[in-house]
Amino acid sequence: MARRYRNLIAQIADKENLWHSYHKASIGRRSSSGYLNFKECDAAAIDQLHELLISGEYRPGRYREFWVYEPKPRQIAALPFRDRVVQHALIGVIGPLFEAGMLPQSHACRKGMGMHSGAIRCQQLIRQLGKSGRPVFALKTDFSRYFHSIKRDVLWQQIDRKISCRATRNLIEQFTPREGVGIPIGNLSSQLWANVYGTQVDRLLCQTFKTPTFIRYMDDIVVLHNSRAFLEELQGFMELFCNHALGLRFSKWSIRPASLGVNFLGYRIFRDYKLMRKQSVTRAKLKIRRYITRGEWDRLRKFWPAWKGHAQWADSHNLINHLNNYAREHYVRTHEHGQCTLPG
Repeated sequence: MARRYRNLIAQIADKENLWHSYHKASIGRRSSSGYLNFKECDAAAIDQLHELLISGEYRPGRYREFWVYEPKPRQIAALPFRDRVVQHALIGVIGPLFEAGMLPQSHACRKGMGMHSGAIRCQQLIRQLGKSGRPVFALKTDFSRYFHSIKRDVLWQQIDRKISCRATRNLIEQFTPREGVGIPIGNLSSQLWANVYGTQVDRLLCQTFKTPTFIRYMDDIVVLHNSRAFLEELQGFMELFCNHALGLRFSKWSIRPASLGVNFLGYRIFRDYKLMRKQSVTRAKLKIRRYITRGEWDRLRKFWPAWKGHAQWADSHNLINHLNNYAREHYVRTHEHGQCTLPG
């Protein structure tokens, strides 16, 4: 039986943990009104959170909901800054406990992993399977409305198996009720729970089908194999399991030769090189043009280094130069004179 953890609330409510969580929550938010209000009396606010967590009287505030539209429309639910501090304190303690049970094929929201490690591992598997001289095929699946489809009673079975501390479970319930379907996109705890939920698919692939040659990034999964027929059969079993056991359904899936490139994590991944996806390049051009036309230089300065950092993990030297020239040409057409070079 898996180990269950008790007496966690003292660690979560520890003032040193709360101060550390406060500084983590403030990264990238130091100009927000929530941070500035909290900072004005931060010592008193930390003391109050400590007392509320220990007594079990803590209650989170109301979510602020808004939409983002790239790369696809999603509704984001943002907690007040004070509650983000609590979430960091909670996840800082319980996150490693769940992390220990995750498989190495899961790359999302884990220390030392991420999009780039997932893309690198995908390329490694293509090369590894290709050594046999047989063709390599990629089964790629994507779930429809993943966060909004998570069955909370199924999720809580996994939480209860790991945590026996009643006060900690009560705190988790403040953000993730036991009944109903769906968890909010935007919560730090939701990232952990979505990863924990997907671990059940990882175990199906590794333990039931003895197929470790896959990568999962939250709800995006790529399985690589030398047999198309095996992947076709596997897809059917995966769909049945995810639908009946987890309440999830595939929005799309495909099986293609890896020699055509595997579209995954923003890249087209081949055996010997990686390219940026065409959609990513098109969106980058549109943003650059829009920011220059509107004179939104601060937004351009924030966007370009981040996009360039992502692109540099692919074979993209010529692409980056092309976009620099594209920005310069568009600036000249818009302003009739002068030159523009992208920052960074």
